[in-house]
Amino acid sequence: MGRLEGKAALITGSSSGIGYETAKLFAAEGALVMVMGRNAERCEAGVKEIREKGGKAEYTLCDLYAEDAPEVLLKRMKEAFGGIDILVNNAAWWKGQPFLETNRADFRKGFSDYIESVYFLSQAVSQDMIDEKKKGKIIHIASTAAYYGERGMSVYCAAKAAVVNLTRAMALELGPHEIYVNAVAPGTTVTNNEKRLAHVLESFRLMGALPELNTAEKIAPAVLFLASGESDGITGETLAVDGGCVQIRMPEKLYESPILL
Repeated sequence: MGRLEGKAALITGSSSGIGYETAKLFAAEGALVMVMGRNAERCEAGVKEIREKGGKAEYTLCDLYAEDAPEVLLKRMKEAFGGIDILVNNAAWWKGQPFLETNRADFRKGFSDYIESVYFLSQAVSQDMIDEKKKGKIIHIASTAAYYGERGMSVYCAAKAAVVNLTRAMALELGPHEIYVNAVAPGTTVTNNEKRLAHVLESFRLMGALPELNTAEKIAPAVLFLASGESDGITGETLAVDGGCVQIRMPEKLYESPILL
Protein backbone atom coordinates (compact mmCIF):
# COMPACT_ATOMS: atom_id res chain seq x y z
CA MET A 1 0.00 0.00 0.00
CA GLY A 2 1.33 3.42 -0.93
CA ARG A 3 1.19 6.42 1.36
CA LEU A 4 -1.58 7.99 -0.74
CA GLU A 5 -3.41 4.81 -1.72
CA GLY A 6 -6.81 5.64 -3.23
CA LYS A 7 -6.57 9.38 -2.54
CA ALA A 8 -7.70 11.70 -5.32
CA ALA A 9 -5.24 14.53 -5.90
CA LEU A 10 -5.46 17.63 -8.06
CA ILE A 11 -2.08 19.22 -8.81
CA THR A 12 -2.24 22.50 -10.70
CA GLY A 13 0.53 23.30 -13.15
CA SER A 14 1.62 19.66 -13.21
CA SER A 15 2.54 19.18 -16.86
CA SER A 16 6.12 20.28 -16.14
CA GLY A 17 8.52 21.32 -13.39
CA ILE A 18 7.86 20.66 -9.70
CA GLY A 19 4.22 19.82 -10.35
CA TYR A 20 5.20 17.17 -12.89
CA GLU A 21 7.57 15.43 -10.48
CA THR A 22 4.98 15.66 -7.72
CA ALA A 23 2.32 14.08 -9.93
CA LYS A 24 4.61 11.15 -10.75
CA LEU A 25 5.53 10.61 -7.11
CA PHE A 26 1.92 10.83 -5.92
CA ALA A 27 0.86 8.25 -8.50
CA ALA A 28 3.70 5.94 -7.46
CA GLU A 29 2.35 6.16 -3.90
CA GLY A 30 -1.13 5.09 -4.98
CA ALA A 31 -2.89 8.40 -5.58
CA LEU A 32 -5.42 9.02 -8.33
CA VAL A 33 -3.77 12.00 -9.97
CA MET A 34 -5.31 14.79 -12.02
CA VAL A 35 -2.60 16.41 -14.11
CA MET A 36 -3.56 20.00 -14.91
CA GLY A 37 -1.91 22.43 -17.29
CA ARG A 38 -2.41 24.56 -20.37
CA ASN A 39 -0.56 22.42 -22.91
CA ALA A 40 -2.44 19.31 -24.00
CA GLU A 41 0.61 17.61 -25.47
CA ARG A 42 2.62 17.91 -22.24
CA CYS A 43 -0.34 16.82 -20.12
CA GLU A 44 -0.93 13.76 -22.30
CA ALA A 45 2.76 12.85 -22.13
CA GLY A 46 2.73 13.12 -18.34
CA VAL A 47 -0.36 10.94 -17.98
CA LYS A 48 1.09 8.39 -20.39
CA GLU A 49 4.29 8.13 -18.35
CA ILE A 50 2.36 7.70 -15.10
CA ARG A 51 0.16 4.99 -16.58
CA GLU A 52 3.11 3.15 -18.11
CA LYS A 53 4.56 2.85 -14.61
CA GLY A 54 1.32 1.42 -13.24
CA GLY A 55 -0.15 4.63 -11.84
CA LYS A 56 -3.61 6.08 -12.30
CA ALA A 57 -3.95 9.52 -13.85
CA GLU A 58 -6.16 11.74 -15.95
CA TYR A 59 -5.57 15.26 -17.19
CA THR A 60 -7.52 18.44 -17.69
CA LEU A 61 -6.83 21.78 -19.33
CA CYS A 62 -7.98 24.84 -17.43
CA ASP A 63 -7.43 28.57 -17.16
CA LEU A 64 -6.96 29.00 -13.43
CA TYR A 65 -7.65 32.73 -13.71
CA ALA A 66 -11.18 32.16 -15.02
CA GLU A 67 -13.89 32.77 -12.43
CA ASP A 68 -15.47 29.38 -13.04
CA ALA A 69 -12.18 27.47 -12.76
CA PRO A 70 -12.91 26.08 -9.26
CA GLU A 71 -16.28 24.70 -10.33
CA VAL A 72 -14.83 23.28 -13.58
CA LEU A 73 -11.97 21.53 -11.77
CA LEU A 74 -14.16 20.11 -8.99
CA LYS A 75 -16.60 18.75 -11.58
CA ARG A 76 -13.72 17.11 -13.44
CA MET A 77 -12.39 15.54 -10.23
CA LYS A 78 -15.81 14.12 -9.38
CA GLU A 79 -16.26 12.74 -12.90
CA ALA A 80 -12.83 11.14 -12.94
CA PHE A 81 -12.32 10.04 -9.33
CA GLY A 82 -15.54 10.66 -7.43
CA GLY A 83 -14.16 13.62 -5.49
CA ILE A 84 -10.99 15.16 -4.12
CA ASP A 85 -8.80 14.47 -1.09
CA ILE A 86 -5.67 16.48 -1.86
CA LEU A 87 -5.11 19.83 -3.56
CA VAL A 88 -1.64 21.04 -4.51
CA ASN A 89 -1.63 24.68 -5.62
CA ASN A 90 1.53 24.58 -7.70
CA ALA A 91 0.78 26.69 -10.77
CA ALA A 92 2.26 30.18 -10.70
CA TRP A 93 2.87 33.14 -12.98
CA TRP A 94 6.33 34.64 -13.10
CA LYS A 95 7.82 37.49 -15.09
CA GLY A 96 11.14 39.04 -14.19
CA GLN A 97 10.62 42.78 -14.27
CA PRO A 98 12.20 45.76 -12.47
CA PHE A 99 10.00 47.39 -9.83
CA LEU A 100 10.04 50.77 -11.61
CA GLU A 101 8.94 49.20 -14.90
CA THR A 102 6.05 47.05 -13.64
CA ASN A 103 2.68 48.16 -14.98
CA ARG A 104 -0.75 47.50 -13.54
CA ALA A 105 -1.56 44.72 -16.02
CA ASP A 106 1.52 42.73 -15.06
CA PHE A 107 0.95 43.40 -11.37
CA ARG A 108 -2.61 42.15 -11.56
CA LYS A 109 -1.58 39.07 -13.51
CA GLY A 110 1.30 38.21 -11.19
CA PHE A 111 -0.23 39.12 -7.84
CA SER A 112 -3.95 39.82 -7.82
CA ASP A 113 -5.01 37.16 -10.32
CA TYR A 114 -2.57 34.59 -8.96
CA ILE A 115 -3.61 34.98 -5.32
CA GLU A 116 -7.27 35.09 -6.32
CA SER A 117 -6.95 31.79 -8.21
CA VAL A 118 -5.24 30.05 -5.27
CA TYR A 119 -7.70 31.52 -2.79
CA PHE A 120 -10.93 30.57 -4.53
CA LEU A 121 -9.82 27.15 -5.74
CA SER A 122 -8.81 26.35 -2.15
CA GLN A 123 -12.13 27.72 -0.92
CA ALA A 124 -14.16 25.55 -3.30
CA VAL A 125 -12.15 22.42 -2.54
CA SER A 126 -12.35 23.04 1.21
CA GLN A 127 -16.11 23.46 1.09
CA ASP A 128 -16.44 20.24 -0.88
CA MET A 129 -14.30 18.38 1.66
CA ILE A 130 -16.46 19.73 4.48
CA ASP A 131 -19.69 18.79 2.68
CA GLU A 132 -18.35 15.28 2.05
CA LYS A 133 -16.99 15.04 5.61
CA LYS A 134 -13.54 14.28 4.26
CA LYS A 135 -10.24 14.72 6.03
CA GLY A 136 -8.29 16.71 3.45
CA LYS A 137 -4.89 18.10 2.60
CA ILE A 138 -4.13 21.39 0.87
CA ILE A 139 -0.53 22.21 0.00
CA HIS A 140 0.54 25.51 -1.52
CA ILE A 141 3.83 25.82 -3.37
CA ALA A 142 5.32 29.05 -2.08
CA SER A 143 8.97 30.09 -2.51
CA THR A 144 11.89 31.26 -0.43
CA ALA A 145 11.37 34.50 -2.35
CA ALA A 146 8.66 35.07 0.29
CA TYR A 147 11.38 35.64 2.88
CA TYR A 148 13.81 37.95 1.13
CA GLY A 149 13.82 40.40 -1.73
CA GLU A 150 15.16 39.62 -5.18
CA ARG A 151 15.97 42.10 -7.91
CA GLY A 152 13.48 42.17 -10.73
CA MET A 153 11.00 39.98 -8.85
CA SER A 154 8.99 42.35 -6.66
CA VAL A 155 5.58 41.06 -7.76
CA TYR A 156 6.64 37.41 -7.41
CA CYS A 157 8.14 38.01 -3.96
CA ALA A 158 4.97 39.76 -2.78
CA ALA A 159 2.71 37.03 -4.16
CA LYS A 160 4.68 34.22 -2.55
CA ALA A 161 4.76 36.05 0.79
CA ALA A 162 0.99 36.27 0.56
CA VAL A 163 0.83 32.50 0.02
CA VAL A 164 2.80 31.90 3.23
CA ASN A 165 0.41 33.94 5.36
CA LEU A 166 -2.65 32.61 3.55
CA THR A 167 -1.45 29.15 4.60
CA ARG A 168 -1.53 30.19 8.27
CA ALA A 169 -4.96 31.84 8.05
CA MET A 170 -6.55 28.93 6.20
CA ALA A 171 -5.10 26.44 8.68
CA LEU A 172 -6.77 28.24 11.58
CA GLU A 173 -10.22 28.18 10.01
CA LEU A 174 -10.07 24.72 8.43
CA GLY A 175 -8.37 22.84 11.24
CA PRO A 176 -11.62 22.06 13.07
CA HIS A 177 -12.79 20.27 9.89
CA GLU A 178 -9.60 18.15 9.76
CA ILE A 179 -8.40 19.93 6.65
CA TYR A 180 -4.67 20.43 6.93
CA VAL A 181 -3.12 23.40 5.13
CA ASN A 182 0.63 23.68 4.66
CA ALA A 183 3.09 25.00 2.13
CA VAL A 184 6.45 24.09 0.62
CA ALA A 185 8.87 26.91 -0.17
CA PRO A 186 11.42 25.77 -2.75
CA GLY A 187 14.60 27.73 -3.25
CA THR A 188 16.16 27.95 -6.69
CA THR A 189 15.24 24.64 -8.30
CA VAL A 190 16.38 23.05 -11.53
CA THR A 191 13.46 21.48 -13.39
CA ASN A 192 12.76 19.91 -16.77
CA ASN A 193 11.83 23.34 -18.13
CA GLU A 194 14.95 25.16 -16.90
CA LYS A 195 15.85 28.23 -18.98
CA ARG A 196 18.29 30.16 -16.80
CA LEU A 197 21.91 30.58 -17.79
CA ALA A 198 24.60 28.45 -16.17
CA HIS A 199 26.33 31.37 -14.42
CA VAL A 200 23.03 32.48 -12.89
CA LEU A 201 22.38 29.03 -11.50
CA GLU A 202 25.94 28.90 -10.17
CA SER A 203 25.36 32.16 -8.31
CA PHE A 204 22.31 30.69 -6.62
CA ARG A 205 24.19 27.50 -5.79
CA LEU A 206 26.73 29.52 -3.84
CA MET A 207 23.99 30.90 -1.60
CA GLY A 208 23.13 27.51 -0.11
CA ALA A 209 24.76 25.24 2.43
CA LEU A 210 24.75 22.18 0.17
CA PRO A 211 27.07 21.50 -2.77
CA GLU A 212 24.32 21.13 -5.37
CA LEU A 213 21.23 23.07 -6.35
CA ASN A 214 17.85 21.55 -5.68
CA THR A 215 16.04 19.68 -8.41
CA ALA A 216 12.31 19.15 -8.75
CA GLU A 217 12.84 15.53 -7.69
CA LYS A 218 13.99 16.82 -4.28
CA ILE A 219 10.96 19.07 -3.82
CA ALA A 220 8.30 16.46 -4.59
CA PRO A 221 8.99 14.27 -1.50
CA ALA A 222 8.34 17.26 0.77
CA VAL A 223 4.96 17.77 -0.91
CA LEU A 224 4.26 14.04 -0.55
CA PHE A 225 5.04 14.20 3.17
CA LEU A 226 2.58 17.05 3.72
CA ALA A 227 -0.07 15.24 1.64
CA SER A 228 0.29 11.99 3.57
CA GLY A 229 -0.95 10.88 6.96
CA GLU A 230 2.60 11.21 8.26
CA SER A 231 2.07 14.97 8.59
CA ASP A 232 -1.22 14.83 10.49
CA GLY A 233 0.31 16.74 13.39
CA ILE A 234 1.27 19.66 11.16
CA THR A 235 -0.80 22.53 9.82
CA GLY A 236 -0.16 26.19 9.02
CA GLU A 237 3.52 25.54 8.35
CA THR A 238 5.72 26.43 5.41
CA LEU A 239 8.58 24.01 4.84
CA ALA A 240 11.61 25.53 3.11
CA VAL A 241 13.33 23.09 0.75
CA ASP A 242 16.18 25.24 -0.42
CA GLY A 243 19.50 23.70 0.54
CA GLY A 244 19.75 26.00 3.54
CA CYS A 245 19.57 29.33 1.71
CA VAL A 246 17.19 31.04 4.16
CA GLN A 247 19.24 29.84 7.12
CA ILE A 248 22.67 31.16 6.14
CA ARG A 249 24.20 34.43 5.10
CA MET A 250 24.89 35.14 1.43
CA PRO A 251 28.59 34.62 0.64
CA GLU A 252 30.47 37.89 0.38
CA LYS A 253 31.85 37.04 -3.07
CA LEU A 254 28.37 37.34 -4.53
CA TYR A 255 28.49 41.08 -3.86
CA GLU A 256 31.36 41.50 -6.31
CA SER A 257 29.01 41.53 -9.28
CA PRO A 258 25.23 41.67 -9.66
CA ILE A 259 23.22 38.54 -10.41
CA LEU A 260 21.71 38.94 -13.87
CA LEU A 261 18.25 37.41 -14.30
